[in-house]
Amino acid sequence: MIISYKYKFLFIGLPFSASSAITKELHEEYEGKPYLRKHSLYHEFKKVATSEEKKFFVFAVLRNPMEIAITVYEKMKANAKGNFTNPELFAENGGHISKKQRERFNFIHDNNASFQEYFIKFFNIPFDNFASLTLDKCDYVIRYENITEDYKIALAKAGIENPKDLPVANKTFGKKKDLSEYYTKEIQSLALFVFGPFLKKYDYKFPKDWNQTKIPLSAKFLFHIGGIIRKWKWKLKKQSSRKSIRGSIYGDVQRKNN
Repeated sequence: MIISYKYKFLFIGLPFSASSAITKELHEEYEGKPYLRKHSLYHEFKKVATSEEKKFFVFAVLRNPMEIAITVYEKMKANAKGNFTNPELFAENGGHISKKQRERFNFIHDNNASFQEYFIKFFNIPFDNFASLTLDKCDYVIRYENITEDYKIALAKAGIENPKDLPVANKTFGKKKDLSEYYTKEIQSLALFVFGPFLKKYDYKFPKDWNQTKIPLSAKFLFHIGGIIRKWKWKLKKQSSRKSIRGSIYGDVQRKNN
């Protein structure tokens, strides 16, 4: 997360939601400083924040989980930056690549698995993520699919006059994935079970080519019960104090501010 004492805002960076690009811009243009870890959540901030910091304007980015799943698959398939085969980044060595992630990585590469095969293998319960612990604490939520405009709106709401555009980090930045290319008919019913409750909760529209959009009652029930359990587990989870890796945007900002 990034905090600015000059402009009195706190940015909570959720995974795979442009947190690096926003971190860099907030640091360079609005005196943003690293606070805790890159993906620390509001309940962690609240434990250590001063009474004054708790009054700061809070914002984050929400992204369609169907796109996140595709992004993660493509990163694993390409072994982006060699992260999934670098022992220094493994969780047991203090890094952020978990055994679960390496299991998925190995499945993709050992089987030359398509997205559909990967999805059937590893997605079997309703999806939820850190947004559930974050967004209800935010004063404003940027929608990833509208990030260019929403980013400036967030800064304006924080009291910044004439905020600058967020630079385009890459050609796919803020661009919606072609969901139909990945969520083929063979996995649409499973995708509805997995993502339906989350999409409904955050007012995302279902893909137009889906024949069925009625969310199964079992998915709604498991999403509700699972959400309670996950929140409890996430809040109790011991967080690493290790800095982000050198050469990453957040890691370099952390080291620069020490």
